[in-house]
Amino acid sequence: MADYPQTRPQVLQYYQQKLDVAEKEVKDSAGQWSAVGIVRGLLLLASIGLGLIALADAFELRSIAGPVAGVAFVAFVLVALYHEGLQTKMRQGKMLITMHRESIARMNRQWNDIKAPKIDIPDWFLATSKDLDLLGESSVFKLLGVTRTPLGTDTLKNWIIDGALPEEIEQRQAAVAELKPEFDWRLKFRFECEQLADSQSGPSRFVNWAESPSWYAGQSWVLWLARLTSVASVVGIVGGIAGLAGVGSASLFGVILAIACGINFLLSVMKAGSIHNVFDQVSSRSNDAARYVSLFDMVADYDAKSDRLKQLQSGFVRSGEGAQAKMKKLGSLIGVANLRRSGSLFVFYIILQFLFLWDAHVLDLLERWKAKYGKQARDWFDSLGQTEALAALAKLAGDEPDWEFPTVYAASSDQEVVVGGDQVGHPLLDEGRVRNDVQMGPVGTVLLVTGSNMSGKSTLLRSVGSNVVLAQMGTVVCANKFKCPPVRIETSMRIADSLADGVSFFMAELKRLKEIVDTAKEHATDNPRRLLFLLDEILQGTNSVERQVAVSRVVRKLIDDKAIGAISTHDLDLADTSELAKACETVHFSEQFVEKDGKKTMTFDYQMKPGIAQTTNALKLLEIVGLGDD
Repeated sequence: MADYPQTRPQVLQYYQQKLDVAEKEVKDSAGQWSAVGIVRGLLLLASIGLGLIALADAFELRSIAGPVAGVAFVAFVLVALYHEGLQTKMRQGKMLITMHRESIARMNRQWNDIKAPKIDIPDWFLATSKDLDLLGESSVFKLLGVTRTPLGTDTLKNWIIDGALPEEIEQRQAAVAELKPEFDWRLKFRFECEQLADSQSGPSRFVNWAESPSWYAGQSWVLWLARLTSVASVVGIVGGIAGLAGVGSASLFGVILAIACGINFLLSVMKAGSIHNVFDQVSSRSNDAARYVSLFDMVADYDAKSDRLKQLQSGFVRSGEGAQAKMKKLGSLIGVANLRRSGSLFVFYIILQFLFLWDAHVLDLLERWKAKYGKQARDWFDSLGQTEALAALAKLAGDEPDWEFPTVYAASSDQEVVVGGDQVGHPLLDEGRVRNDVQMGPVGTVLLVTGSNMSGKSTLLRSVGSNVVLAQMGTVVCANKFKCPPVRIETSMRIADSLADGVSFFMAELKRLKEIVDTAKEHATDNPRRLLFLLDEILQGTNSVERQVAVSRVVRKLIDDKAIGAISTHDLDLADTSELAKACETVHFSEQFVEKDGKKTMTFDYQMKPGIAQTTNALKLLEIVGLGDD
């Protein structure tokens, strides 16, 4: 076996070995935890009991019981720390067990055993997401969804929805290829992200504060008055000390000091509550953000080679110029801002507040930090989100070593606009999937897929659509070879009527098709993306004669607007209509019947073949289920 797993069985073996190790460590730690817990309890009882004996001088054992009680208590503290360390180790081990089990479940496409973050799907993308299984259960998102921070999850979701253009895809592919063999680094990075998963707010609130206007905007007079009273307090203190030493009038400086303290008291009454609210918000939000510093360090320490990874790690360096040092400086300022919460230093805070209006100066330091570094904060966390998303894409590439990186090209002419490849399979199916060579395009043509029920027509359309989504994200696809230009995918596959809206199935389909045709017009000219349409058995809610005319007209409109794509249908005469006769590239799927013990059984090979389907199976299915002619 090489330094990293390079075949699918080796990948499964890697995760299984990691799972076995984690399960053993948790089991061993659980045994130790129980035993140490008993020792911890006994030491606590011993220290308390011996302490009481020493206090009461029972049995005249104070000289012995006291020191032994102290030793027992120290031992209790040490054992308690070790006990809590075991608990942390168990918690982290259970987390690793879940991660490894889900990795194995993903490879076996056992969707019910996989948990993925909840996401919101934009309304305009709902139809395509549902038709191609992109953002729900048993979906492309769930296949890739190892992101655990809110920013990583949002990045991954947006990449599924928006895709990218060729130059960006090329950079992502290079980064994914670099991270692909880094199984251990990706595992450690994901584990760090996993420990942040409970904080769903993430750093977004902190970024919003970092980009917000200064508290002093419109009330800078508070800061200037605080500076004046501070100078006055210093003058009053120094002058008062000098006066007491016989130099000058101590009473005059006392009056100056009293006036400064009085003004600071009034300003505290007026503004301290508002300033403290800012301190509390910054403290809470920066604590959320500070939890990401360990990830900053991981990204900074990674030996990046691809341009994209170097770009993403540029803000994370372990010097004063890196995000880590800047966040540490902010943490120090917040510690000063929270001086009022310290029981031992509260009196000292009150003195500083009355003498110098302490809160105003601390807030000024926070605002200066924000003015200097605040605009960089969004870039830090955006870079971290992109790194996590790239690691998710690299995990798919590592888990599926037989999949290939596609070619996403900028089509310079209509003749070059082709989507498809060799041995294309559905990425969401398990290893039993059947692959086919398929091509959609060039402009002016449509792939017409015919065949009997359950033969594989819809799966072919979804295979192409989901692989195009993966291609435009920048990761590998389920094919031996695949290419496509940048496209906007529009689909009509799983239309449903709506009783609430009073819309029939047929009208719902028409509305969806109108949206697709309108989108095709938008992408016909001056757009870097072409439209890829995938239509599955459309307009079933009307009679066959009108359906044929309606379908051919819709497809003709799409073709005229330079869209490319495919349509599956049971209408074997659709390719002969005047609108589509010259445009159709026809393929079909078929079934096979085997008679055993006097019963007919239908099977499918799911292999795409050229030409129009020559067989149908509806009546034979009736016969198989017992509804045929006796």
